[in-house]
Amino acid sequence: MPPFSRAKEGMYFTEEKFVMSNDALYRSIGDLGSVEGWKHLPIIECGERLVPLGAFSDYPQIATDSIYAGERHSSPYPYEQLRSSMFAVFVREGVAGRLAKAAELLPLGHMLLVWDAYRPLAVQQALFNYYVGVLEGKGTPHDQAMVDAQRFVSIPSNDTTKPPPHNTGGAVDLTIIRFSEKDWREMERLTEIVRMPETSENWRQIYATEMERQQLIREASVPLEMGTVFDGVHPETATRFYEELDPVLLDEKKHRCFINRRLFWNVMVAAGFSNYPEEWWHFDFGNQFDAARTGRTAIYGAAGFSKENEDWETMRRGHYFGSVAIAEHRHPAEAVNKLGEVDRHELYPFVRDITMRTGHLKHTVHPQAAAL
Repeated sequence: MPPFSRAKEGMYFTEEKFVMSNDALYRSIGDLGSVEGWKHLPIIECGERLVPLGAFSDYPQIATDSIYAGERHSSPYPYEQLRSSMFAVFVREGVAGRLAKAAELLPLGHMLLVWDAYRPLAVQQALFNYYVGVLEGKGTPHDQAMVDAQRFVSIPSNDTTKPPPHNTGGAVDLTIIRFSEKDWREMERLTEIVRMPETSENWRQIYATEMERQQLIREASVPLEMGTVFDGVHPETATRFYEELDPVLLDEKKHRCFINRRLFWNVMVAAGFSNYPEEWWHFDFGNQFDAARTGRTAIYGAAGFSKENEDWETMRRGHYFGSVAIAEHRHPAEAVNKLGEVDRHELYPFVRDITMRTGHLKHTVHPQAAAL
């Protein structure tokens, strides 16, 4: 933890805030339950909508990095195989609220960073095929590879009674990032601005400030050490891996991973999530996976992707490619022409305003955009 982490006494809900003691933040990771038979559990669909997280959304306190779309060049997968991936990250509204509660529990200077949540079936199929191919490349026979791949990716299904967890909007893949004290104070200042009600007079300031926030998240945050990369396929990815080792024998790095996983698991569980035992980064609420582990009712089936969601994704995708175009000193229209749907009259005045405000193009763009 950074030196300015806050100590909280007790553990309780209030109407505004969810509070947890430091002891509760770092208690041991308990029994993770079983996921056996989850596909056979009934779903009583509650009808909650999908909502976006991160930049420009109602949840700016939750950072996003659309890892399968390669938003920050962090995807371990070839983009050609995941063309249906989205730049925006969507979850059910109830999941978004619980993520906000989990974010409140973190020590000062920390944020949640969501890599993936709602996943179209096309992406689910591409990921499943990828894992089958990896296993076959290691000599696993095809039929066995089809079975083994399901440890890492649920098999895609159009059966509405057996939707993959990510297709419900109730599953999230995420981690924790941290900032220095100086950068965190700046983050708090910028977040206060972007939370202001938007008006015809201040929308440019809010937009420019959000761009600064995203730049700060990209350049100043550091992921907490958890022991493995995202989507790893080795024993260390199991959530309780470090709990099974003798803490006295852990070296400094492993001890950090041991502590960080406890923090992560405790804030997520306290906010209402359950964890998939094979993956420290995967948490669920409201879907059949969650119901199998907690005994709760499954309230999320396959999620509907609305016109509002489609428009949001178009905006986020257009914003990304527009920033890339400016980073490469190309005319923004080139990027717009690639997308077809983006209104250049909406997008590029924003970017010009930001450039004028910051005095430097680099403040408006993806730091590795030139790599494209």
